[in-house]
Amino acid sequence: NTARYMLGNLDGFDPNTRMAPVDMSDLDRWAVAQLGKLAQTCRAAYNSYDFHIAYRAIYNFCVVEMSNFYLDIIKDRLYCGDEAGRASAQSALFLILDGMTRLIAPVLAFTSDEIWAAMPHGKEDNAESVLFNDMPDFDPAFALSQEEEARWNTIVKLRDVVNNALETARSEKKIGKSLEAKIVLTVPAFETAFDGLDAGTLADLFIVSQAELQKSDMNEVKVDVTPAVGEKCPRCWKHDEHIGTEGHHAELCDRCARVVAIEW
Repeated sequence: NTARYMLGNLDGFDPNTRMAPVDMSDLDRWAVAQLGKLAQTCRAAYNSYDFHIAYRAIYNFCVVEMSNFYLDIIKDRLYCGDEAGRASAQSALFLILDGMTRLIAPVLAFTSDEIWAAMPHGKEDNAESVLFNDMPDFDPAFALSQEEEARWNTIVKLRDVVNNALETARSEKKIGKSLEAKIVLTVPAFETAFDGLDAGTLADLFIVSQAELQKSDMNEVKVDVTPAVGEKCPRCWKHDEHIGTEGHHAELCDRCARVVAIEW
């Protein structure tokens, strides 16, 4: 399913024009860095003939880092975002699919060859078969500092906390889908993982329409969930309090109005 999702979103993508690492978003660079870690694990496992370790690492990567986190977050950017945002996400998806397909080749030979035949390739690749290409290794261009690594680890953990709060609000009939929600995330004063993130980016990370960050002297995390304010944008399904007001589009949120104007 992970490979199928990536293949669908790479339709028409030219890997030879992919975005440079320095120009990609922080989230996309984080995702490719996780692929690099996976490559190191798998290469070591294959070298010692521990195929089960490689298989389990690939499976966990697809379920945990990709499906449960990264792919879930970037759906909105891929479907509704601007050209630069889509290019960054597609560049990351290509690198991840390309690397993952090479890594599964020793244990899923036919599946990897079918994926290879269906996906786009860079000019440096041998498109005939995945087996004619080298396995990936960690790319230092995507290396994260210790501070960046710690920051993303915290974001991943707190996203689970937010998801639990959203599920509770859903079961209590406060909201339906997560995009119908507004969250207020309260974290300890010493927590810096979300410093520098604007409200829109924060909302995207948690797949809600609106998000606020507060800091407290309490040594705990608190999530308040309420219905999102404003009208629902028919294009991205986010709620926006500016829709229909003076100086804004009558039906679309500001982001979608800008993107549609560019596309038209």
